[in-house]
Amino acid sequence: MPKLYMAGLVMDVCHDNPILNRQIADYLTDKDPDFTVDLDRSYIEKEIEEEVRNDLAFPPSYSEYLAIYRFIATKILDYDGFLMHGSAIAKDGRAYLFCAPSGTGKSTHTRLWREVFPDTIMINDDKPIIRKLAGEYLACGTPWSGKHDLDTNVSLPLRGIVILARGESNYIERVRPETVLGLLFNQIFRPSQDEAYLKTIDLVSDMLTSVPVYKLYCNMDKEAALVAEKTLSNN
Repeated sequence: MPKLYMAGLVMDVCHDNPILNRQIADYLTDKDPDFTVDLDRSYIEKEIEEEVRNDLAFPPSYSEYLAIYRFIATKILDYDGFLMHGSAIAKDGRAYLFCAPSGTGKSTHTRLWREVFPDTIMINDDKPIIRKLAGEYLACGTPWSGKHDLDTNVSLPLRGIVILARGESNYIERVRPETVLGLLFNQIFRPSQDEAYLKTIDLVSDMLTSVPVYKLYCNMDKEAALVAEKTLSNN
C-alpha cells in the first residue's frame, strides 16, 4: 500500500485504490508515516450516502477515493492544516489561491496565468491543502486535483487569496476578509465533528490575519492574468 508525502507529512494509505494509484507517482515516499489512513466500510458508506443526498452517483472506486481524502482533510487538522476548494498556483515562489462558486472560471483563470507566465506552477486545481507551518501558511499540492488532474507536490507560502467575479473589464482590489467570509467558508471543508469544525474556524480566522484577500473582477482575456499578477506580486 502506498505511503504519500504531501503538505510536509507522510501518510500511510492502507487502500489499493485504482484512481489514487494513477495519480501518486510524485507523492510516493519510504519515510516513516505521521499517520495512517485505514478506513472501515462504514466510513466509505457515509461518503456514498452523502453523494446520494446530493443526487450524485459515482463508481465505488471513486467514492472510496473521495472518502480517503475526506479522512485526510479531517486528520490534517491535528497538524494545523485544512482543505480549501480552489485553484492554487505559484509564481516566483509565492502561492496564490483563486476561489469562486463553481462555474465562475477558476481553472480558466489559472490556465491564463500558465499561458502568460510560463514559469507558473500549478499547485492544485481543485482541492489544495492549506497548512500552517513555522508560523506561515502554505498552499500544498495533493493528488486530489479535480477533473483536469493538475497538481504539483510542493508546499509554498500562501501570499494571497483571490475571489473571482465575472466582469466586462479586469480590475482587482484588496478587500476586508469579513466582507467575503460567507463565500470563503463555503470553499472550506468543514468536518462534521464539533471539535474539528471549531478547529477549522480557528485556523481560517488566524490565516486571514496574515494572508491578504482580494476580489478580482475579470473577463477571460489574458489581460486578466496580467492585471492580477501585477497587484499580487507588488504586495
